[in-house]
Amino acid sequence: MNFNIVKKITINDFIIVLGLALMVAGLGIKMKVTEEDAEKKIFEKIEKRSEDLEIVVNINLASKLELEVLPAIGPVTAQKIIDYRNTKGAFRSKQEIMEVSGIGVKTYEKIKDKIKI
Repeated sequence: MNFNIVKKITINDFIIVLGLALMVAGLGIKMKVTEEDAEKKIFEKIEKRSEDLEIVVNINLASKLELEVLPAIGPVTAQKIIDYRNTKGAFRSKQEIMEVSGIGVKTYEKIKDKIKI
């Protein structure tokens, strides 16, 4: 074996390797925390924006996604609204939305100011 090829490691080389190792380890931890924090901040911003915006949805014309913007209306209930509308025709009053399965008085109270016909 020939050990004459071994390079001497200088202090500068050691510092660079140590710095890179610490940076990689540190970035992994920071990225995970940053992703979690970013998600929380995004959701906070979305919630604040939805509170600030005056959203009024026409329940006779709204798509499934537009209906999901309403509080307490998820994808399943939004589809039920569309199915009701397709079966029974256009809503004649805002209160008629309570005839859709899954929308009771409590849900209606949450959405009544955010819907129109």
